Amino acid sequence: MSARGGLRLTALLASVALAVSLSGPAAGRSPGPARAAAEEPEVITVDTGQQSGPLKKAGLGTLFGVTTTPDTPATLADGSQVLLSQHQSLDGDISYPSSTEAVAGRLRGTGVKMVARYNDLMGGWPYVWKGVEDWMGKVDSATRSVQKYKDVLHSVAPLNEPDNKLGPHADSPFMTDPRVRGTTYDAKVNWLWTETVRRIRATDPTVKVMGPNYEHYNPWESADRQPRMRAFLVNAKNTGTLPDIIGWHSLGPSPGDVPESLTRYYRPLEKELGISPRPVMIEEYGPGNGEFEGVPGTMIKHWAEFARYGVDSAAMGIYTNPGLLGNTLRRTADGLRPNGGWYAMNWFREMRGTQLAVSRWDTRHYQAADGVASWDPDARTVTVLAGGDDGDIDVRLLGLAARGLGPQVRVSVDYALWTTDPLATDRRPDRAGDPQSAPYNVYDKVLTLDAGGHLTVPIRRMERLNGYRITVRPASTPTERPGKYEAEDARGTDVVPHLGSDTALASGRGYVGGIDRAGSSLAFTVQAAKAGIHTMTVRYANGTAGPASHTVTVGTERQGEVEYEATGGWANTTMRTATTRVALSAGSNTVTLSKGLGHAELDYIDVRPDTHRYEAESAAVTDAATRHYQWNEFPDYVGGIDRPTSAVEFTVEAPRDGSYLLDVGYANGRTGAADHTVTVGGVDAGRISYPSTGAWLGTARQDAVAKTATARVTLREGTNRIRLTKGQGYAEIDWAALRPG
Repeated sequence: MSARGGLRLTALLASVALAVSLSGPAAGRSPGPARAAAEEPEVITVDTGQQSGPLKKAGLGTLFGVTTTPDTPATLADGSQVLLSQHQSLDGDISYPSSTEAVAGRLRGTGVKMVARYNDLMGGWPYVWKGVEDWMGKVDSATRSVQKYKDVLHSVAPLNEPDNKLGPHADSPFMTDPRVRGTTYDAKVNWLWTETVRRIRATDPTVKVMGPNYEHYNPWESADRQPRMRAFLVNAKNTGTLPDIIGWHSLGPSPGDVPESLTRYYRPLEKELGISPRPVMIEEYGPGNGEFEGVPGTMIKHWAEFARYGVDSAAMGIYTNPGLLGNTLRRTADGLRPNGGWYAMNWFREMRGTQLAVSRWDTRHYQAADGVASWDPDARTVTVLAGGDDGDIDVRLLGLAARGLGPQVRVSVDYALWTTDPLATDRRPDRAGDPQSAPYNVYDKVLTLDAGGHLTVPIRRMERLNGYRITVRPASTPTERPGKYEAEDARGTDVVPHLGSDTALASGRGYVGGIDRAGSSLAFTVQAAKAGIHTMTVRYANGTAGPASHTVTVGTERQGEVEYEATGGWANTTMRTATTRVALSAGSNTVTLSKGLGHAELDYIDVRPDTHRYEAESAAVTDAATRHYQWNEFPDYVGGIDRPTSAVEFTVEAPRDGSYLLDVGYANGRTGAADHTVTVGGVDAGRISYPSTGAWLGTARQDAVAKTATARVTLREGTNRIRLTKGQGYAEIDWAALRPG
């Protein structure tokens, strides 16, 4: 992490272990204490000889993931989704941005299908029952509606969470309606299911129906859940209204809930009742604990269990905002852009071929790291997605030689990074996840299989929020990685390149050590498409017991330091990453890392434009309110900056001393201009003016209303507090961003 406390990108990276034995420190390496014995890594085993048909990719779906406001790009939906659960609309109604009629047209030509949720037509939450006639009229209209987009329709879900959302209390409108038959709540729900499905099939006997879609089906947690499911199936069988697809929600924290429910409870019911096995859909999955929706490592654990137990399809529950493909897109000045979660889903979407057997070291530990894998015989490629835990993981790939691979193979390890910002006041993981231009690569190199035709790929210091992809294919040339610069290719001064037998963990041909003396440095020639602040990620090893650092210089300008936490070994045994920000000019830049505190060895740097925005709702807010765009779940901006003490304070990171431009996304719904006073570290820095935008951020247009205002500020290297306090008129604040002045 930067010595200045900046953006945290400390993904601890994977390395392929080829045993290296050294009697002492290598030449040019600063000696340090021996590495302490570590705990045995968890093991994920991929058996390429055990194949179970095409990979279904259950889990690549989101609830309300596509909307017209914000305008979700169809190409991004197609790149990460196979299933969407959307609000069902009445025939001809496109007014609601996440409704089936509103989004169906943009899904044509993609591989994405929709589940149409009829129950949402009732309105209210829990749903408001307005009588049988009202409901059946809506069912008829909805079924007419789906006829226009059956090409992108997966199925219809007549009911949603009917185990509790229709009003189970005795005096509810649903329970007291004399036209709804049954003496108990469950009996009335089953009657409604039967009548609704009959109504749907009277109009369209071919549409696939999914249900019962209970919110809870963990029978071990409550004595009523298995009898409820049994009564539903008995009624549906007796009335000829069995669902084509069985479905329920799984919103607990354990990825093991679905396997338990499916194998121990649901499948035995089918067998007992003589019902042919139904395809299984988990129409909403995942906990609302802040570490799930869109978070790569957590999603992968769920995908692994779905694949292992034959779940056919699943869509993430929504806990953030609609239209963002399950929290995997972020708003930018150029529209919605993907974050690390989108890239993890894209990896899964792109996997081809047959599913491979994957087993964990401890099958009882559902919160352990897990993985899903495939073998593509056409490309002769094994792909493994892994993630979900903190610590060391060994991914053991069996039978590669039997697939015709080896003795040498090209192994690539990439990671989908879930960024977090320790400068933010609100640091919940689901509020993080900056947009990114691409995943990060650890290495892409040729390795040799062991004598049995197998390969072990250790992932050292895995972080549970990140996702990791391993690909193994025939030996070939590496993939081009724009923005990644190998240390051994940099211009070294008074350093020691390592290009020999101790470079098994290195990204390219080797790494550089011996950066030990006052004049020691590595100079990288870095290209920037345009001027601005960039994020620089450095892969390193610090085998000493304490921290180390390198001074960063761009051209002749000092731009702070990059700090290296101890790694417990040198680059022949372990590596990790640290990050900092640098300000670059358009074109070619010389970025130099020079000896600072302690000692560190370098493998590569990765430099890319900084995509971090400082969101107002995650800043320090005084005497104002965090608010959300219309239809959204989470706050997206700060409003009510109406009193003399109302303020929003951003903590930002500047790579060097100097002048900067602070861009602020805002709305001013009044006719005249407004302004805020600006202070930096408590010192007056003038005012920022907000011309009228004609509307506020809470309107149906959402962020389309927002405009950008700019103030010039002078900052010192490191962290700075920029406070915007009410001045004249009124303005709402969405975000702030920094660029060199």
